[in-house]
Amino acid sequence: MKRFAAGFSIGILLSFIIYLIFSPVSSAGIISTPENGEDIISLLNSAGESIYIEMYVLSSDDVVDSLISASERGVDVRVMLERNLNSNSNKESFNKLEMAGVDVCWAPLEYKLLHSKLIIIDGKKVLIGSHNLSNSALKKNREISVILEGNIVKDFLSIFLSDWNLGMC
Repeated sequence: MKRFAAGFSIGILLSFIIYLIFSPVSSAGIISTPENGEDIISLLNSAGESIYIEMYVLSSDDVVDSLISASERGVDVRVMLERNLNSNSNKESFNKLEMAGVDVCWAPLEYKLLHSKLIIIDGKKVLIGSHNLSNSALKKNREISVILEGNIVKDFLSIFLSDWNLGMC
């Protein structure tokens, strides 16, 4: 079973690498934490048109504040969260965002869990990886995500919009 799991994981990784090689990615970068947690806040603060987020955990007050500020400056902010957590952190963030006028949704019931960690900025950049938007992920944990730019962002945007349309808004 361990051989199968290792082979399967390697196969997925190789498939992703091949996809990146042949996909329309114009640039890529890495954000690792805890040393660069502020880079994610800076990414959110850089948005001029839109911020679309699908996130398993959103509990960072800094992130919530950035999203509210973006919405107040006219950025289209949409946040989709997982409802079924053991803690109330998503419910608290959901309520704060909703009270501030930010568009928030619960994940579609079609999925057992919304485990994605996806941030799309202005339809031009996507951050995807292991980061939840929690204080631990931004300031304590070893997390690694990639920022991609190029036509590939349209694929992530399509997934987000499909999920948003299915969500409990």
